[in-house]
Amino acid sequence: MDERIARILSFLFHPLLIPTYLLGILFWLDSTYSVLLPLQMKLLVAGTVLVTTFIFPLFILFLLFRMKIITSFYLPRREERIFPLIILAIFYYLTFYLMKDIYLPRYFQLFILGATLLTIITMLITLGYRISMHMTAWGGVAGLFLGMSLVSGGYSLLMLIAAILLAGLTGSARLKLKAHQPGEIYSGWLMGALVMCLTAMLL
Repeated sequence: MDERIARILSFLFHPLLIPTYLLGILFWLDSTYSVLLPLQMKLLVAGTVLVTTFIFPLFILFLLFRMKIITSFYLPRREERIFPLIILAIFYYLTFYLMKDIYLPRYFQLFILGATLLTIITMLITLGYRISMHMTAWGGVAGLFLGMSLVSGGYSLLMLIAAILLAGLTGSARLKLKAHQPGEIYSGWLMGALVMCLTAMLL
């Protein structure tokens, strides 16, 4: 894989963008929302999710970078990740709180709740081990679709396969950029998949 392609993939499949991607996919999978939610409402909800899970956290990262608390937006050093992960967990829970009374796909709300839990677990692990946040996020997506397929079937199995393939691309990109060791890639994906699958099945 070319290094430029690896950088593009690392950005396009950044953990902060995954909630917005997932919401769009779940809207597309369930045609019910095409009838019950007008386009303007779906755009408003998607915009809110984009702001609370991507733009605001990215702005916080920018401030931390300007204050020289972090050295890069990709948080290459383990010690740099603790405070941003705490902030991200707060924004994820804020998103869940804002969306819990809106008629949205149930599994999206479970994903945001699971993402809050995953971010906290990742933060605790990061105290002693540098796990891959990219792969934790994509493991979470795979775990969600695995839980959905076990509960209700439908399109979820196909989406699970797609999520695994995208995780493979992302993991290859992170390895190409020497951002992680293989163990950090695999452990991140497995943890994300396990936590999110249990969240989707048990809640």
